[in-house]
Amino acid sequence: MRFTESEINMATRLRSSGLTWGPEPGHYVFDVNGMIRAGSPFQAGIYLIHSANTFESMVGGLDELLENFVWLPTWENCRSWLAEKGVGPDEVYEGWKAGIADGLTDRECLYTLILGVLELQSIAR
Repeated sequence: MRFTESEINMATRLRSSGLTWGPEPGHYVFDVNGMIRAGSPFQAGIYLIHSANTFESMVGGLDELLENFVWLPTWENCRSWLAEKGVGPDEVYEGWKAGIADGLTDRECLYTLILGVLELQSIAR
C-alpha cells in the first residue's frame, strides 16, 4: 500500500476537519512526529495496525496514538464511512468522476467527499 504526499496531506486535513477514528486492525496510519524508530515496510512513516492494543502500548497509549498519528483511510474505509453518513453510490460516483477529471487519485476523490460531509456537519452545528 502506498500513499501519495497529497493523500497524506488530505488525510491530515480530514483529521483537522473533525474526522474521528478509533484504531483498528487493518488501519494505515502516518507517524506525524516520528515516534516509531523502526523502519516501515511500506514507505517512510506509514504503518499498518495489526493489533490496536499492541500499537497503543508501543506509542504510550490511545491519546498519544490519536495525537501523533493520522489515520489514512483506504478506499474501503472511505466507502464505509460515506455510506454510514448517507452518501449513496450515485453521489460517490459523481464525486469520483469529477475528481478524476481534476486529476485526483481515487482516494483523493473519496477524501474530498468526506471533507464535504465534515464541512456540512460543521455548518449544521
